[in-house]
Amino acid sequence: MPSVRPSVFNQRVRADGGPFLIIEPCEEHEGFSVDVIFTDTPPGDRTGDYPCERLLNVSPDLLQIYPLNVRVDRPDYLKPRYGTLETIALGRRLDQPYPIPSSAEEVEGLLELLPDGFARDFRLGLGLLWEYRSICEALGAQGHMKLLVLHGGQEATFEPPMFVLGIRRFHEMRKEINRISNRYQRDARRDKQLHAYHELFHAADPALFPRQKKTLRADAIADATSGGRDKVVLSKRDRRATVGLLRSNLEALAETEPDALLSLKTEIEEVTLDQLIVRFADMLEKALPEARWQGFLTQNQFILSLAFAVPALVVEEQAYAGGKRLNGRGGAVTDFLVASASTGNLAIVEIKRPTTELLGAKPYRQDVYAASTELSGTIAQILDQRVKLQRQLPMLKEESGRGDIQDFGIRCIVVAGRTPDNGAQRRSFELIRSTMTGVTVITFDELLGRLREIRAALGAKIDPPAPGSAPWNRS
Repeated sequence: MPSVRPSVFNQRVRADGGPFLIIEPCEEHEGFSVDVIFTDTPPGDRTGDYPCERLLNVSPDLLQIYPLNVRVDRPDYLKPRYGTLETIALGRRLDQPYPIPSSAEEVEGLLELLPDGFARDFRLGLGLLWEYRSICEALGAQGHMKLLVLHGGQEATFEPPMFVLGIRRFHEMRKEINRISNRYQRDARRDKQLHAYHELFHAADPALFPRQKKTLRADAIADATSGGRDKVVLSKRDRRATVGLLRSNLEALAETEPDALLSLKTEIEEVTLDQLIVRFADMLEKALPEARWQGFLTQNQFILSLAFAVPALVVEEQAYAGGKRLNGRGGAVTDFLVASASTGNLAIVEIKRPTTELLGAKPYRQDVYAASTELSGTIAQILDQRVKLQRQLPMLKEESGRGDIQDFGIRCIVVAGRTPDNGAQRRSFELIRSTMTGVTVITFDELLGRLREIRAALGAKIDPPAPGSAPWNRS
């Protein structure tokens, strides 16, 4: 059965006049008090055991309410209405003590003295009004709160199983709940009107009645996040939508929140760099083909600029460097063609794999290693590409309309392998590449190291990668 308000359910007129109240003296509490018992059983049918439960305990200095579920069609009939929260206690009134009732009419008069926000019709099972049930439900959901005590002031303290709430704080909570309800009722009304418009007028004549865009209520995001201070977990769709909202409001943000936008840009760059470093380190531990590294560097082209002493821009990937014969064969293709951002001077970048051997397997002499065949071949290949590019560059510039690229001494960059672990091998590798003219050899782990240096320069500590991913340092 759909949930309905207790007030709606209890508007039914009962032929027997119920529900009923039974008032009995109570010996459970110190001093004189009475229990008010709730039952749906008419007086003439009360033989033996019959369904009934205490609803109130009244003494001059204390009024205790035991909110009940009074729906006879529910399995929790006459059980505590708010889960483990069984009792709401109100201390002595300032002006006079609570009157001790002796009849149902006097109980109804007593209930009129309850603070705003409390149900005053015993037929509803008492407690808070339907609009404010979330206060008691929040306490009951804790599982160990059995008693709510209300008294003057702003207090909000708990000592299980008791929670003490100041009446002024209670009324402030009620007012805020009212504001929340009104706000979302307006939102719901606007959404319903928009839905009706689309399903009626737009469906009948889309040209005459174009689709209307849904607009967010002013301050909706601020209200939902306490002005942006609260951390909110977003779904995948919400994250995508948030990026779209940011893009569509960039100009307004730059005008009204320039400092915040700049700070956000920095944070995005830091988080993106953190993720890039972890991904780079993870890829280094896997035997990936050159094509995967080509794709990775294509997506993150600024990494290639780390191999240069000055800022550089990628002109073309898989660029033709010239050298075709009359039959169309024999052309040289570079992995990346890069240009200096300031002078336009070109450089050729050749990408190998991190597993590429840089040195021979055996020493040429004791503790002296020669360059591997693969490294020597790569160097010869990239030098050949440079010669062909220099020869054909004037024609290539004219055909491509790139007058901004120049040959002031085309550089050659080889990204291959990893820095050797062995000290003698490391020394030999450094001696070999330091004597090369026009060719720079840089290893993959050195590129990763430069990324980490950039991240460290931003002033934030990088968290270690998750278990199972690549280690941070390799020495």
